Amino acid sequence: MPFVSLVRRCHPLACFVAATLAFTLPGGEISAAKSKKSTTATTPKPAEIDSPAAAASALSKPPAESSPMADLKKSNAALKKLFAKSAPTWSPEHDAKRAEMHKIVRSFLDFEELAHRALARHWDSLNDKQRTEFVGVLRELIERNYIKQVHGQPNYELRFTKEAIMGSEATVSATLETSNEGKKVTVEMEYKLLYKDRWLVYDVITDEQGMLENYRAEFNKIITKESFDALLKRMKKRLEKTE
Repeated sequence: MPFVSLVRRCHPLACFVAATLAFTLPGGEISAAKSKKSTTATTPKPAEIDSPAAAASALSKPPAESSPMADLKKSNAALKKLFAKSAPTWSPEHDAKRAEMHKIVRSFLDFEELAHRALARHWDSLNDKQRTEFVGVLRELIERNYIKQVHGQPNYELRFTKEAIMGSEATVSATLETSNEGKKVTVEMEYKLLYKDRWLVYDVITDEQGMLENYRAEFNKIITKESFDALLKRMKKRLEKTE
């Protein structure tokens, strides 16, 4: 079953890092690994990106009082408040709402880190221009698909339950309660974050199903069978369809 269909119904923050990240590429799509139930928070492990290069950008030491869970709660509250507002699609208010969506999304997701880790070893073979273009296209795809997905989402309750911090890395556990076709749905989630002047999400695990893992497998398959240019071409075609 396509990854997209598995997570069509979810809360806004989860949709962003799950359903909306799993955009379908022309000629192929990101598939889900078999879902496994998980109810226990894990201690963060040192970041692994399958590449000899360092992380996309240097980590910094978080202040003692910083809390990745508090930051995610704040982002989620801002999104819920924004989604509660309605405005005609032709109105300036609608455009302002979309702009605010982009702003919130970019405040908690690390697109460059996501792109770097998703490409893994292939990232090292790209020049600066290619890296910049890839990050930009990936960001636009995610944000546009996100805005499309969040409209008409059902009511939900997201409870952040636990955070675990190890240096500049962290995991935050959460439980999502929502409904799908009249049935109650409960999903265990785990956000993976890095501290770079603020806590930023680079991966989300949903019932042990990793968003980043799905990206990495699909991108690697396309690059290995074809080329990086072929992957970028598919992404741009998908971007044209979301306009």
